[in-house]
Amino acid sequence: MAIQTIDLEELEATSSNVYEACLVIARRAREINGDRIAKRKEKEILEESGYDQDLDVYDREFFEGIEHEREINPTVIAQDELMEGKLNFHYVSQEEPKIEELPSE
Repeated sequence: MAIQTIDLEELEATSSNVYEACLVIARRAREINGDRIAKRKEKEILEESGYDQDLDVYDREFFEGIEHEREINPTVIAQDELMEGKLNFHYVSQEEPKIEELPSE
């Protein structure tokens, strides 16, 4: 599934400006992609350890079926989540560091 073109007014309705919305989509897409990579690494570790040899025949068929599924682009998922209002984002305020004087001896 390819990314669909969105009207800029719709995108602006989800955030204060278009650039902010693009940054939110990009960050969420990176999170989704990172989760997928972690799952793949975990699966590779299980395969290397020989754990999959102990699985039931039905479990093995289930895992083999997962490999052949086509994954949706993480950017498409993030874009849909933002447009549906599933993503909440806010700015972290950075206060100036407070300098405290040490009591004199």
